[in-house]
Amino acid sequence: MSTGRAESVASRDVRERVGTARTILVRAVVGDRLGLVVFLGTLLAAGVTWRVGVFITDNYTLANALVALADGSLVVDEAVYGTLEAPGMNVHDGRLYGRNYGQVAFAVPLLWGLRAVTAVADLGLVFAAAWSLLLLAFAVQVGRITGRESICATAGAGLALASFAASAALAEPIPPRLLPLAALQLGTVLATALVATMVYRLLARVHDRRVGVTAAVASVFTTPVGFWAAIPKRHVTVTTLLVGVIYAFYRSRSADESADGPVPLLSPVGFRALAYALVGLYTWAHAGEAFAVFLALVAVDLPTAPSNDRRTLAVVGVAFGASLVPFFATNVAISGDPVRPPRMLSEFAVSTDGGAFGGAGGSGGGGNGGATSDGSPPLLPAPVRTLVTTVADRSGLIFGPFVAGAKSAVSDPESLYRTFVRAGYDGYIGARDNDQAINLSVLESAPVLAGVAALVATGGRRATAAVRRPDASVVGARLRRSVRTVRTSPTAATDAFVALVAVLFTLIYIPRLPLFAQVTVRYLLPVYVLAAYALARQSWLRRVLADHGRAALWSYLAGVLLGAQLIFVVVTAGSFGRGGAFQLHAVVGLVVGAAFAVSAVGSALDERFDSVTAVTGGLAAALGTDLALLSAFVYFRYGPHVLPSTDWLADLLASA
Repeated sequence: MSTGRAESVASRDVRERVGTARTILVRAVVGDRLGLVVFLGTLLAAGVTWRVGVFITDNYTLANALVALADGSLVVDEAVYGTLEAPGMNVHDGRLYGRNYGQVAFAVPLLWGLRAVTAVADLGLVFAAAWSLLLLAFAVQVGRITGRESICATAGAGLALASFAASAALAEPIPPRLLPLAALQLGTVLATALVATMVYRLLARVHDRRVGVTAAVASVFTTPVGFWAAIPKRHVTVTTLLVGVIYAFYRSRSADESADGPVPLLSPVGFRALAYALVGLYTWAHAGEAFAVFLALVAVDLPTAPSNDRRTLAVVGVAFGASLVPFFATNVAISGDPVRPPRMLSEFAVSTDGGAFGGAGGSGGGGNGGATSDGSPPLLPAPVRTLVTTVADRSGLIFGPFVAGAKSAVSDPESLYRTFVRAGYDGYIGARDNDQAINLSVLESAPVLAGVAALVATGGRRATAAVRRPDASVVGARLRRSVRTVRTSPTAATDAFVALVAVLFTLIYIPRLPLFAQVTVRYLLPVYVLAAYALARQSWLRRVLADHGRAALWSYLAGVLLGAQLIFVVVTAGSFGRGGAFQLHAVVGLVVGAAFAVSAVGSALDERFDSVTAVTGGLAAALGTDLALLSAFVYFRYGPHVLPSTDWLADLLASA
């Protein structure tokens, strides 16, 4: 009896520890039960549109680098996919290397896991079973939130069984050679779900859960984030890291712990260190973008931090330094230089990934033996002169893109217009690329972001009111009050950080934009999410959601369920090519986006416009979702869907 009782106590103790660990994991990843629903729902939606295949030739480089890294080597010796001359491949000392090793390394354990489960089952059935289980879990969690657990669980079980049965009946084998690609895609799908979850957690704390859920849906399903969710480029991964930095920055200043329970997982200093640690991991994926985020973080964090004592700065510095170890180690293993990432090596092929800081170029030293330009001896000793020259060169390399971006924005405003408003169609490129030269601007691909125009109206109205006052010192007083607010308000400091990151990110890439073969402005993908945050922060939008939420929801659903069908009919009946179809999306998106912008400005000035704003906002959001759905099922066919039932639907639509 005593032995049995002891075993019972030990078993109960193990269960309690497992339950505690599960609770901590859920809190750390998704925050609360509603965050878990957002996470699971995003995974389900991304699974519906997920194809296993190569969407863009850059994927060859990442997939081949993953195969090599999974085998224990950074050197890419074999072209498992495509060719070794794919864009983004770099060469050093005659050896080939990939890029974005932070993203590739994250996919390695996913690849090992897929290899383990596919040893006993086909990949297609594995994904179908996983999706069905996620559907059941989603239904159960929704039931617990709504208080209808039994009904939702029963309905979820029935739908999950029906889904798996349909997939099993329609399943066709997926070649095992696609496993590395599937692992990379699984990584970006998980990153997409984390983007939605982190946006929800941030806005739920800043405002409430309704705003958090709306912002989460808007940031993923109404912007190109959903389009790129299952395409193994770096953009979704770095967006996840950036949103994580923003969330950690806010938590480092916020004393509200109600959403996570009475005991937070990290102290404010811990969250501050986490923000810098995520920047370090960001560097491992793309050093140039991470440096822009680092500059913005330092510029806002140090002046507004609750404390900058030596202990706090030491904790932050240690966390940041530790997070940079993978970046330094990878660079040393490849080039011997800890601050020289693969992107700064010689390109093996011309890259289509026109990212900033993408390649290194240099010229040899002069032949004047260290003399000055007039032939006189140098004033500084050789070691000091070398140090100054190195610092100047590195500073030019680091800050040059921001200066170039500012000059481009001033000297070439047309590029800004074509990047953010109307990209147009380049017939010259399209005629020579089988009508593949497709490109949508920021507003064409995400019309809902046109609502940010209300920021200008609100800010302009306040500025005008200040200027009209007879006392000119009012403007200075407002400025000083704004500075104090940023220093004392976690929300205002977060707003300043988001705004500065958006500006620096845009400056990096604007000299290279627009490009006419990138579908959406994918290099600015994080800016889409930042714009969605800015939209959610507007008081008029929160008022519209509170008073006319149902009108907005029904407009969105009508725009998705009926609007997508209408666009499909027009594209099919008109025999539009892919370029023509995207131009249709562009024109419709601009029209609806303009209507939403006008009504949003009206709501910012007068609440009588709110009902119109709810309808136009719902339709504008729906157009972003329509683009992702039609791209997944109609416009692009580059491999099998992970769900056989959706693959069957895509084949049916293709035959229409």
